[in-house]
Amino acid sequence: MVRCSLSAFCFLFIPIFVVMLLLSFSYERVTIVPYSPPPPPLLPPPCPSSPVEVVRFEPQGVPDGQTFGRRLSMAKNPSKVAKWASEVEDLSYPPVNLSSVEESLRARRVEVEDRCRRTLSAEDLARAPNSKEFLISGRFNLVWCNVFKAASSTWLFNFLLMAGFTEKELQKSSSSPVELARKQAYARPSQDELRAALENPGATSFLIVRDPFERLLSAYRDKIESTKQKFYRTLRCQIQQKAVQRRGTRDCQPTFPEFVDYLLEERAKGHAPNEHWAPYYSFCSPCQVAFDYVLRFESLPQEEAFLVAKVPGLSAVVKPHKVHSSHTDYNAVTRQYFSQLSALQLAKLYDIYRKDFVIFGYNATRYWEYVGAVF
Repeated sequence: MVRCSLSAFCFLFIPIFVVMLLLSFSYERVTIVPYSPPPPPLLPPPCPSSPVEVVRFEPQGVPDGQTFGRRLSMAKNPSKVAKWASEVEDLSYPPVNLSSVEESLRARRVEVEDRCRRTLSAEDLARAPNSKEFLISGRFNLVWCNVFKAASSTWLFNFLLMAGFTEKELQKSSSSPVELARKQAYARPSQDELRAALENPGATSFLIVRDPFERLLSAYRDKIESTKQKFYRTLRCQIQQKAVQRRGTRDCQPTFPEFVDYLLEERAKGHAPNEHWAPYYSFCSPCQVAFDYVLRFESLPQEEAFLVAKVPGLSAVVKPHKVHSSHTDYNAVTRQYFSQLSALQLAKLYDIYRKDFVIFGYNATRYWEYVGAVF
């Protein structure tokens, strides 16, 4: 009985033992096979070592706190580099040939002086300049006349930076740049103060102009058509009162032709024009003040870059304004508004701004085409 049991045990155990041994040997062989890791994934090309290199006009000296902080954050967080690089491009001046731009600006200055002599009377040329519209930075020896609707917001902002305000302070302020400038930084200069600033050794004076009718349309769209300011809401209702009988409505939304009629009536009454559409020749006295540089809005990025490079130390404080890209066809918009005028309205309107067109070399031919005038 014992032999039978032992025999049965052996019969069952030995095969099981052999199977386990084989499995164990097989497992060990599998585990000792060296592991071959898969090839590393393809990585995107490395980011530029210094994204700020896209800035073509580098401020001189130590970067200000904000710019320096951004550089540090870019180094610590590469995931934000691409986004910031695009922002830096928006905030960069274009590369410019400084000598070429300076030559162009010098030629323009000569042309302006010549046209002033041919356009204004001797009596007008002898008038004292309108000094109260100038801003004078003693720190940078810089003199500017603020033409509204010709990069005025940008340069008011710049002059406030030059006066010691920070960007954060300006962005948080409930006051407009012009209010801050006049109330806290730049008092309106007297004739003597302006003369002394212009005669100061090393002083730089400049003015920015644009097509007079484009500036006028910009003022209408900003201050009359879509304003939120109480003064201009009241003004547009005053303009509208004279058109109520013609249109039979009291919506306080004067059309562009009604706005032009208002300008013509104000001129006929001898009233001084609003600062946002006052002619250059009377508002900034370009024929009484020999500005070093007359910049044009149409080529402002290059000419502004030259100016900032020309004034010692200015590039350390003044930063390029953001360029808000837009696909708006400005010629089409201008045509849309000016085609609403009659030829007679345009002729009278041109008479108001004729000296600006002539002195600064702008051509008004296209506006006559907009109203369908035939020559």
